[in-house]
Amino acid sequence: MGAKREFIRLKLNVRVDWKKILETTDVVGKFPDTTRDISAGGLCLNMDEELLIGDRLQIKMELPSKKVINAQGRVVWVKEFGIDSRGEKKTYDTGIEFTAIRDEDREEINKFVTSSSPSKQK
Repeated sequence: MGAKREFIRLKLNVRVDWKKILETTDVVGKFPDTTRDISAGGLCLNMDEELLIGDRLQIKMELPSKKVINAQGRVVWVKEFGIDSRGEKKTYDTGIEFTAIRDEDREEINKFVTSSSPSKQK
């Protein structure tokens, strides 16, 4: 039986720019990917690159409300999602937990998710 989620999740496609943070605090590359879902505690990205559990990321995303969120996160799970239509390129669903995010930004995500949740809509 799975553990109960701490935060409400919303299926949402939002572009996320992310950079991998190395132990030396250098940042590697800058990559755009798209969320599968988001919550105040983290997000799931659909990515072309396979990251490792524990990898640290710098994240920047813009919510549909136009609010820009900057955070740091840690990869907590990775699942091979599929192969492209040509049978060449794999994609990965990657679960990222926020490890450093401003309280106002976490609250903005929570407010957006709860107000957009199907159970809240009439």
